[in-house]
Amino acid sequence: MNEAGPPPLARGRFSGRPRPRGAALWWPLLLLALSIAILVGAGASGGPLQLANPDLTGVTNMGAAFEALPDDALVLVAMDGDLGTYPEIRPAVRAALEELLTGGASLAFVSVSVEGRAIAVAEQARLMAAGESEDSLLDLGFISGVEAGMVLLVGDALPAGASGVMADTVAERGGGLAAFDMAVLVGGSDVGPRSWVEQVGTRLPQLPMVGIAPTFAEPELAPYLRTGQLVALLATVRDDAAYVEAVGDVADQPTPPDALPSAAAMLLGMLVALVVLGRAIVGALPMLRGAATRHAAEDDEA
Repeated sequence: MNEAGPPPLARGRFSGRPRPRGAALWWPLLLLALSIAILVGAGASGGPLQLANPDLTGVTNMGAAFEALPDDALVLVAMDGDLGTYPEIRPAVRAALEELLTGGASLAFVSVSVEGRAIAVAEQARLMAAGESEDSLLDLGFISGVEAGMVLLVGDALPAGASGVMADTVAERGGGLAAFDMAVLVGGSDVGPRSWVEQVGTRLPQLPMVGIAPTFAEPELAPYLRTGQLVALLATVRDDAAYVEAVGDVADQPTPPDALPSAAAMLLGMLVALVVLGRAIVGALPMLRGAATRHAAEDDEA
């Protein structure tokens, strides 16, 4: 009886034969071409890779809410973004703060989340470094308890020792959140506009609220916009980009190239991830071929 010989050599694309040298160079060239196209498109004003939404409903609602504010308005900024999602909404948040300050409003920052507190401190420091007057900014600090803390703020928002023009005005108006003419709710992954609407909005229905939140929160926040509990909402990357562009136009100042969210960074990241994945798969092919050969030999022996 003849013994089974070695398994036949594999044929086809996984045969182990050396590929033509040019085949190993196509993907770097493709990556380079796509990267150049992305950067050119992103750098062009109004280029195809800019994400600004042509539907300006969100932008219009936000602008109308700000225009309805009285002169010398007091605006509460509930800063509860988190370090993971805040970069997505940062351009829109900063544009909103700039629009409010330009319109004569004063801003009071408060946070019920730890990461939100860190972001609030950074944003206040940025505004002060840009020359914003101390009389137009008030730090209400960090309030523990999340939703319980929100409820406490309704009756008493001023921290111990608060002083200055804004603090005096808030105290004259009762010291609670009813002293403010509007609340800008900046959301993150754990705490966001929904919590503020449910805990504060239900107790102060006369307080107008606008929301700026990451895209994933849009489905849960849209109903509050329809019911009027939120008078304006920016909760998609495209709406954020459209708002930043609109505020730049209103201010009659050119928007810095890096201020607008663009698809360039996301697409480049995707391309790099695909290249890494492809190289990992190519590196695993020898092991996969070896496993297939062993299984085939075992089947022959059986």
